[in-house]
Parts: sequence; structure tokens; C-alpha cells
Amino acid sequence: MQTLVYLDYLCPFAWRGLELAAVVAPQLGLDLELRHFSLEQGNHPANAGLPRQAPAWKLVEQPLDGPKSLRAFLASHAARQQGKAAHLRFALELFRLRHQERRMLGDDQTLVEAVGRAGLDLERFLADLEDEEARRSELARDLEEAAERAVFGTPTFVLPSGDAAYFRFTELTTEPELAVPLWELFTAVLHNGAHVETIKRPRP
Repeated sequence: MQTLVYLDYLCPFAWRGLELAAVVAPQLGLDLELRHFSLEQGNHPANAGLPRQAPAWKLVEQPLDGPKSLRAFLASHAARQQGKAAHLRFALELFRLRHQERRMLGDDQTLVEAVGRAGLDLERFLADLEDEEARRSELARDLEEAAERAVFGTPTFVLPSGDAAYFRFTELTTEPELAVPLWELFTAVLHNGAHVETIKRPRP
């Protein structure tokens, strides 16, 4: 059962959501497919009021030393060349380095360390990352697809049923006995005939 996960490495909620999905995937038979959504592009002032499918400011057109997330996204696509399992391991390690260890996102040392921790072939990764034009094209397709699906935040999950939703997890949950019921509750809300669209807690 293929489940799409839209993520942005800048986002701690995307990190928690991916950790949860990775825990439940083998137990529930989920086939996780990682996709990318840019919060910087989605929230850029130049794109305010424009259709998601026609942004004026595009992440893929920016220089590597510009947006914080661009190099991380390109690295993510380089990791994807080594298969789904490798891509998932890399994504988790890059998230952990950024949000647990507070490392610089997109820094060469951070990326290489994520590759090592995930067990990827470093030489192949660097060669794939060097093919910047191909990686930018792949990222552009992800962002265009996200716009077609009306994705607006991360993590956004697209279930095998086609149901999709953005969900903010305030706590990191990696224990299977807690993660599986939480995932089942989340998906039950999406499948429910009541068509619940928004649940938002008030903040003091």
C-alpha cells in the first residue's frame, strides 16, 4: 500500500511525522514514498495570492547559496537514486542531524554524515548530487505535483485510498506500541464519513 509523505527538512513536524510513519510501515505493510514540498516557496511573499501551480518565486531557480532548504532537497534526490529504503534512511538521518543535533541544513559535512549514518554509497551519492540539473528537474516535478495535490504544509500524507491530510505531531513517537494506535487514529479521521477537515487546539 503506497503512502506518499510530503516533507521539508526545515520542518520539525515533518521530522516527527516521518519518524512515526517509518515505525509503523513494516508493521502495517505501508510502502512509503517520500516527496518534497517547499515551505520557503509556499510562503514566499512573491507568491502571495498566486495559484499554487504558478508561483512567481521558484525554489529550483534559486542559487545553491540562497534558500536554506535547496541543497538539502537536492541531496535528498541524490539519495533517492539508491532506492526507496536508502532514501528513507537518509531522510531520517538528515532530519535527526538538523532537529536533534542542530546541525546546519545543507552543509556538506552534515550531508556526508547523513549518508554515512544511513549506509549509502558515498561515492555514488556525490556523483548523483553533482548532476545538479537532473536533481533540480526531479525537485521541480515534486513541487509541481505537490501543487496539483494542493499540499500546503508538511508533513502531508497521501494514503492508498487517495485521502490526504496535513498533520502536526507535537511529540516524537517512535515506540511501536504507541505509534501504531496513533497512526490508526490519524487514518481513521481521514476515512471517517464525517469528513472532518480541521482539528485545531486553541493556544494561550
